[in-house]
Amino acid sequence: MKYFLGPLLDWNLIVVILIGCSVLAVAIFIERLLYLRRTEVDSTSFLIKMRQTLQEGNIVAAVSLCEKEGGATPNIIRAGLLKHEKGRSDIEGAMELQGTIEIANLEKNGKILSIIAHIAPLVGLLGTVLGFIQAFSEMRQTGLMDISTSGIGGAMEYALVTTAGGLVVAIPAIVAYNYLVSRIGSIVLDMKTTSSEVIDLLIDHAI
Repeated sequence: MKYFLGPLLDWNLIVVILIGCSVLAVAIFIERLLYLRRTEVDSTSFLIKMRQTLQEGNIVAAVSLCEKEGGATPNIIRAGLLKHEKGRSDIEGAMELQGTIEIANLEKNGKILSIIAHIAPLVGLLGTVLGFIQAFSEMRQTGLMDISTSGIGGAMEYALVTTAGGLVVAIPAIVAYNYLVSRIGSIVLDMKTTSSEVIDLLIDHAI
């Protein structure tokens, strides 16, 4: 057992895994923040411009406005505008389909944060278990009279460090994941509200 655990503890494999999880979590969080910032639009300003354009009956200008603004909500509106000659159900269907795509893009890679948050404490616990196994192995091989306090202390320290490391990685990952979920929920609500208003405008003006 000591032969197996020795290299594992010497190379601090568990700590390396935790550091890797931490780096990955930070990279994903930053990437998602940048993406959400790019995809968000000022819905109030956008809706005012869209209302003016649709009241003028200019679908081409409305589509161009969506393409110029970019982002999740304009992409959904654009899908509905391209079906403006169809009935309400077709317009809603096109927007719903595009909405599904946009939500998938918003949630992309976010689940990895949740996985890291759940795995990191388990990896830390694995390191703790390995540390205790190493400590008891040291005690069994040396005997009570010849126990090496440095060997036992090192194994116990390793066990505690990996436990703490797992929590240090998991706690920020949980906070980051829930923040992203909340941010995405706000964007989705904005998407639905704006889409509903644009549908009403299209039907009322029957462009």
